[in-house]
Amino acid sequence: MKKLNYFLIAVLTVFAFSCNNDTDDPPTAVIDAPTITAPTVATTVQVGKVVTMTFGVNAPGTVAEVTVATTGGTAVITSASIVGETTGNVEVTFTAPLTDGTETVTLTVKDAQATPKSTDGTAPVTVTLAATSDTDLLVTQFASAPVFDGVIDDMWNTAQQLVSFVEVPSNLGNRNTYYNEAGIGEQDLDIFEAYEAEKYDFTMRAGTFGSDIYFLIEWADDEDSKDRQSWYFDDVAKLWKGQHKYANDANDKYYEDKFAFLFPITEVVGFSSATCYATCHTASTINKDKDKHTRHYLKNVDEKIDMWHWKRVRGTYLGQVDDQKITYEDEPWNSSTNGRHGDGTGSGGYANNSQTLTITGTATEVSVPMYVIPGATEYFWIDPDQIADGTAKKVMEVDANGVLTLDDASTIDPADGGFEDGTGNKRMPSILTSTFTEGRGDISIQYMHTGTGWVCEVKRALNTNDEDDVIFANGTELDFGFAIFNNAAIGHAIKPGLKLKWE
Repeated sequence: MKKLNYFLIAVLTVFAFSCNNDTDDPPTAVIDAPTITAPTVATTVQVGKVVTMTFGVNAPGTVAEVTVATTGGTAVITSASIVGETTGNVEVTFTAPLTDGTETVTLTVKDAQATPKSTDGTAPVTVTLAATSDTDLLVTQFASAPVFDGVIDDMWNTAQQLVSFVEVPSNLGNRNTYYNEAGIGEQDLDIFEAYEAEKYDFTMRAGTFGSDIYFLIEWADDEDSKDRQSWYFDDVAKLWKGQHKYANDANDKYYEDKFAFLFPITEVVGFSSATCYATCHTASTINKDKDKHTRHYLKNVDEKIDMWHWKRVRGTYLGQVDDQKITYEDEPWNSSTNGRHGDGTGSGGYANNSQTLTITGTATEVSVPMYVIPGATEYFWIDPDQIADGTAKKVMEVDANGVLTLDDASTIDPADGGFEDGTGNKRMPSILTSTFTEGRGDISIQYMHTGTGWVCEVKRALNTNDEDDVIFANGTELDFGFAIFNNAAIGHAIKPGLKLKWE
């Protein structure tokens, strides 16, 4: 037996094999295999990612057929101009599988020369796969629904991870007004003072089962922030006050942890390239005190964005995410323009725990809590059940020393201690929680703070049939933005330029 072997070298290793020639056969000319120039692909490809490979082919005769095979994922020939020709290209689209490792994509070219011993050309391309992406959120198809409890089930391991970080923008400009109180120099502080340039790592996964879509979001945060504008007593002014909503420095953070998504409902000019920043506009002047010079709104008629806004304190009652929207707003655009709204139906799941009373024996009106829980410590919201069962008491009167008289005739005297600015463990909540209803209540959440970070499972119908909600349709890619608020009202860390794709 006589055996001839041919080897072809390209950017990656390319192999060609001859057939065997039987010595009993009449002598025939052995035709060289087609030469294939294999494409150069990225050293690492994200799992689930679609990669286009272009092979160059040079055949001794005309090419009769090209085929492609892969050890994992799917490979499809999308263009083969070489068939019927001697030279040309073959374009292959490779969709990587969801598991990391190494796969091989092999192109085979058959020459049409009229000889019983002509050979095929083959070109294997090795692709190394990574189980993460830093821009793409790949939606997987679950075989069953995840247990919705804020605990990471094993089934989440089948979903690609989007691994990245968010960052708080810097140098957005001074406030040029006060946000909390006049006379303390706030106008010279940056709009995101105390948060600028902070970065937080996060991981995100997504999957569907039935008519629902699920998101798993994890991020590093060593503190469960829920001390949101708690009521304290100012012993000098003899007034009940709330902690600052907007931090003036690193030691002035009294808010809650939050996150937000932005998904386009309609075409939004600039969203595909800028995402979050396409909705964010800065006014040149301040229209009135406490205005923010930078606001979210859209500038083109009929544009609309779906905003999901989780709030650690305000969404705690039944585990809900505030379903909101960003809309077009008419000119003139200024610091009072605000395109953020709740969805068109339903109501929000919270109210301020505040009321105005007249100090006993005077005509002076002051702000005080509406409800308190006598003797409670380290509590940061009051829910409707606590009001209904009498656990929470309504504040009925306040005297000149700040003593509160409750609806059961008992009193709370700030002089007894526990109500000190920033430290008192009896400070009262600023929020009364309730249920998000109808369109505002389409999104559910279960969450857990692990001591080092947050684990949040989010669930919503793929299609809520609400004009204020984005539709998640299999195969339809969506640009989106994501933000984390670390104990912040407005100082959020942003990740623009993300894309939701489908397995």
